Amino acid sequence: MSKKESLKNTNSTSDPRELSNSRSWSDFVDKETIEIYCAKSEWRERLIYTMYKWSEKPTSLEVLQFCMEYKIPYMTLREWERKYPDIGQAYTNLKLNLACHRRLGSMNKKLDGAYAYKDMHIYDPEWLAINKYHSEMKKEEDKQSHTFVINTGKPTIISKEEMATKDEGE
Repeated sequence: MSKKESLKNTNSTSDPRELSNSRSWSDFVDKETIEIYCAKSEWRERLIYTMYKWSEKPTSLEVLQFCMEYKIPYMTLREWERKYPDIGQAYTNLKLNLACHRRLGSMNKKLDGAYAYKDMHIYDPEWLAINKYHSEMKKEEDKQSHTFVINTGKPTIISKEEMATKDEGE
């Protein structure tokens, strides 16, 4: 085996090649078998590698950004996420990375916190638990009885003269 072939084999197994963001059919179909690549583990490795590399960028904030950049229909990615456990795990990690970028962007005042946190539960399951916890706390607070003192008596109106005589009498 030549040095060039050895290098080629090493690169293909240890460091998968990133997908092209100028999508063509060659990104999805094996030319020899006309089989969709996602059914092949090598192509899924490339997709997963691409998802991780893309999610490292601080400007990566939405799953749809990834889909638009790599021209993968969102529903297709979701279908693959459900069908292939390896893609499912990568998809979960991708969303967690996006959640981190959104939190950091908000903390560093690069993103509006209201925007960043509004749908954070989609990206980070812990946020869903936190939202449920706060919702339950609010419900409990609303259930507690509140005591209000209502004065039903009418105030006494005192004239200036009565005030003056009252002050002199003391």
